[in-house]
Amino acid sequence: MSGGGTETPVGSEATPGGGDKKKDSLGTSGSPAHLIIKDLGEIHSRLLDHRPVIQGETRYFVKEFECKQLLTQSVDSNRGSRNERRFLMTI
Repeated sequence: MSGGGTETPVGSEATPGGGDKKKDSLGTSGSPAHLIIKDLGEIHSRLLDHRPVIQGETRYFVKEFECKQLLTQSVDSNRGSRNERRFLMTI
């Protein structure tokens, strides 16, 4: 038809060089929907992402284990030296 109006491109017939700014499916980046989804993402990561907590607990467990292992080794070495002294005293 010849109506004098402009035709809009259909499907893959987009105009080269872009004319309009491309919007995402939620509108502009400052739209309320975009902000809500951003907040939901933060809430999801705080509630369901347990990696930081697990990493902290793991570090604490390893630290406690190493301290107790060193303590046990020092107690065992003291016992060994005490037993040697007792043995030497009985001779």
